[in-house]
Order: sequence, then C-alpha cells, then structure tokens
Amino acid sequence: MTATGNCRSLMIFTWIHHHLTIECFNNMKEDRLMYTSRPKAPLCPVTVYLCEDTIDGIFTAIYRAWADGTSHTDVRVRTNDTMSLFETYIFSESDGTLARKVQRSIIQKLSIDIYETCYQAMLSDDDKKASTLYHFLQKAFRCGSDILNRLNDPDVFRIFELSRTVGHEAHKYLGFVRFEERNENLLTARIQPKSNVLPVLAAHFADRLQPENWIILDTIRRFAAIHPAGKPYFLQWGVTEEMLLSVPVSDHEKDWEQLWSCFFNTIAIQERRNTDLQRSLMPLHYRTYMPEITK
Repeated sequence: MTATGNCRSLMIFTWIHHHLTIECFNNMKEDRLMYTSRPKAPLCPVTVYLCEDTIDGIFTAIYRAWADGTSHTDVRVRTNDTMSLFETYIFSESDGTLARKVQRSIIQKLSIDIYETCYQAMLSDDDKKASTLYHFLQKAFRCGSDILNRLNDPDVFRIFELSRTVGHEAHKYLGFVRFEERNENLLTARIQPKSNVLPVLAAHFADRLQPENWIILDTIRRFAAIHPAGKPYFLQWGVTEEMLLSVPVSDHEKDWEQLWSCFFNTIAIQERRNTDLQRSLMPLHYRTYMPEITK
C-alpha cells in the first residue's frame, strides 16, 4: 500500500472515531436529561396499626392491616415510643372474631406447626414481634407451608428464634414452678418470667392437676391462670400479688417447705458443688419463689 493510501485510511478512521464519540456524548446527554426531568414518585406514608400486647390484639391488627390492601402498612405493639411524622397511626381494638379468622387461615392454609410457632413468638417480650409476625405471614401465605425451612430470610429466622426462646423458658418453668398450699384447698404459685409463658404453663398444669384448685400468677404482668377443680382454666388480667397473699397458707405448708429444703440440701454432694454450672442450669431469675434456694 502506498503512502497516499495509508494517509487516506488514517483520515477515514479518524473521521469515524470523531463522529462515534459525538454520537455517544449526545446519547449520554439525552439519557441524563430524561433521568433528571422524570418526575419523582410521591412518598406514600406508612399506615401503622397499633395493637395491644395480646394474642387477639396482634391477630386483629394483622387482619386489618392485610385488609388495608396496600403494601404501605405495618403492625406494632402499642408502646410509649415517640411517633414518626411520616407515618399514620391507627389504634386497632381487639376483636375475637377477626383474630379467630387469622388463626383459622394459618392452620388451614399453612399448618398447625406454623400456627404454634407464631403463637409462641407472640408470647415473647420483643417490642417488634407484631411487625415481624405480620411480614412473616405475608411471606408465608405466598410461599406455603415450607416457610419455616427458609431460615435465611430475616423475618422467618426472627420468628423461629422468638418461638424457640419462649419455648425454652416455658420448659424451664415446668420444673421450677413451686406451689404453696393455702387455706380453702387452694394451691398457688408465683413466677417472674421474661416472656409471657403463662398460657403455656396453664395448659400443662391443667392436664396434670385437674382435680385441684390452683392459681399461677405472673407477678410482673399481673396475669393469672385460674383453675377451679374439675373445670377448664381461664386467664385473668389485673391480679396482684397482694390479692394472692390475702389467702393465708395452710398449717402444713411450712412443714412441707422445710422437708423439701432438707431433702434438697441432703442429696447434694458438697465436694462436687459447682455454683457456675448450677447458675447455668437454674438461672437466678427462676429462683425468686423457690423455697429450697431462698429459705
């Protein structure tokens, strides 16, 4: 190829490169103008349904939030936290009928295991449990009954974790509840749980102590399980420790406590005493009403 041919080819390549550069620049400029001139989507305020910290309260709020028909909804347990300017708040009154609808939907469309997991998670003391449960159920009704196998999802994992924590504390209390014999053929017990495990305990002891009159009181929440002999138990809010102690203990109660404490101390091998292990197996907050420890 001659020098003239080389020069002509170089000029052609330079011209093509120049025009391609200008065209690319113009396209980028148009895209930028289209992006900056595009109107911004309006911000949709979130509607938050505030509810009581009860099973019926949370389920009712979930039903109403779901019936809202938008994705800009949330459910929270009513607290004294500062409210946001960018959220709309609606207090949801508890409605047993609506709560039963949510319960039936979970059992029939998902499974009884998922319902039990949700039930125990609602008994926890976590402030965000209602919101987490609401988003969990949204995903569960889309994904189906295998939702609990998707622990990589943060909402699924959190519900599983809350349920496991409540179940663990309830299992501990099954062995640590101590009844006192009082006059009028009444057995009473007091507990101070972190989570609201009383409904789980009540179902257990209603089966074990069916012919007895007994009351188990959660002194922190002023929440009691009351079981008349031979009848179904019921749960009652507003029961205080003073009301429970107004019934005097029986004449034999002190003797039973002394015998139990003597047995507890006698079977222990002092040379193998391990306070750290004992504290791990029997944490301090379980011991408040255990006579073998406190007396």
